[in-house]
Amino acid sequence: MPRPFASLSLQRQFLLITFLGIVLLTGGLGYLAAARSSYLLQNSVEKQGLILARTVAALIINELIYEKLGLVEEGGLVDNYVREIYQRKDLDFLAVAVLNEENRIISHNDFSHYGETIDSPLIRRVIETDEVAVIRTGLQSDGHQALEFAAPLSIGGKHWGIFLFSVSLREVAHETSRMLWQIAGVMVAALGIGLALIVLLNRRFISPITTMAETMREVDSELPDRKVEVHGQDELALLGRNFNSMIDRIREANLAMKRTHEKLLQSEKLATLGILSSSVAHRINNPLGGLFNCLRMLERYADNPAFRQKYIELIREGMESIRETVQQLLWTAGKRRNDEPRALLEEVLAGVMRFLDYRLKGAGISFTAQLQPGLVLPIPAHDLQEVLQNVLLNAVQAMPDGGSLSVLADKNAHLYRLRITDSGGGIPAAECERIFDLFYTTKAEGEGTGLGLWMTYELVKKCKGEIAVESLPGQGTTITITIPEM
Repeated sequence: MPRPFASLSLQRQFLLITFLGIVLLTGGLGYLAAARSSYLLQNSVEKQGLILARTVAALIINELIYEKLGLVEEGGLVDNYVREIYQRKDLDFLAVAVLNEENRIISHNDFSHYGETIDSPLIRRVIETDEVAVIRTGLQSDGHQALEFAAPLSIGGKHWGIFLFSVSLREVAHETSRMLWQIAGVMVAALGIGLALIVLLNRRFISPITTMAETMREVDSELPDRKVEVHGQDELALLGRNFNSMIDRIREANLAMKRTHEKLLQSEKLATLGILSSSVAHRINNPLGGLFNCLRMLERYADNPAFRQKYIELIREGMESIRETVQQLLWTAGKRRNDEPRALLEEVLAGVMRFLDYRLKGAGISFTAQLQPGLVLPIPAHDLQEVLQNVLLNAVQAMPDGGSLSVLADKNAHLYRLRITDSGGGIPAAECERIFDLFYTTKAEGEGTGLGLWMTYELVKKCKGEIAVESLPGQGTTITITIPEM
């Protein structure tokens, strides 16, 4: 089963592949640019936070030392530091706090949190490492993530507490969003430029090839000249000129072939007419010669009743032979009309045997018929008569020295079977395949037209039936006809 993509034209494949390539390229570059920008923005915030944490931690330590020494009022400067830091605009602070050595809040931007004790993995890590630490937290109340910083307040191995603050990444998210919109705009512009480039390339390189293919499909020797337009001097122009030259040669070859074919058909018609004329001439002239001879003999011996009866019988036989030839020719030319498309086999066979009875007696041939009673075949009576007459007559002619002839007919399931067997000389295997060909005959020159069995074959095929021959030299011949029930 062919794949859907492979069934597309070259032009559509080019457009689809190029468009998808541009989309994937711009999309990939846009994603990388957005991810890189977001990382840099977040990294910038983190660096600013770390610098701030270290700087303010040093100031707070100094303030705590002064307070211990009683040089300044307790908590005054620390609260000022916390308030000033929270009000800064360079970072989006969510909370700023200072913890004492017991992790209890001693200063906070929100006075309601004073005295609370905080315990978190970040604080424990700072206490253990005595280093500034930062972690990324989940969504906050503003719907964005945040960075939480913690700096130890220690000097000379003395732990005074922790400076703690958190910064929202809201501005980072907003900046990333703005950058994504900018990248989307660039992508749309790139897609527009890419599509324009695709159309240009398609018209320049793919369309000429597609036009050549369509022209090749439409070329016909009877149509007016159809050629592709050629512009420029590049490789495609050279291909177009060569293509037009090839079309001219093909058209000339088609015209020559057509003329040759017409001459061949005329020759075949003349040859067929010559064969038919020769066969008909022999088939009719021979009986006519006998008829004229009989008339001359009757003129001499018309008074002898026995002699007269003998020659009248010969005249009748010659006339029937001429009628048979004419009927076969009329059937071949289509000069007949079918009647009821069903026929009672017994009646049709009886009529044929009345015509052949004198031939059977003259050649000493015994005839037997085994017919299923009331067997009605789905074939017009006239056609069935032609079939039986042609096959039986060939069987009689195959037994000039006598023999036996039998007809067997029955119905099996939905098939009608008719078997005609003679004890004649048989047919060589090489000739069995040709006996149903038009004008083919094994009889001596002037004795057959080659129309009888061919006409039989055509009549059987018209009824959707089959006809087969079984024969061996010296062992007789059996012709089997099967016709399906309509």
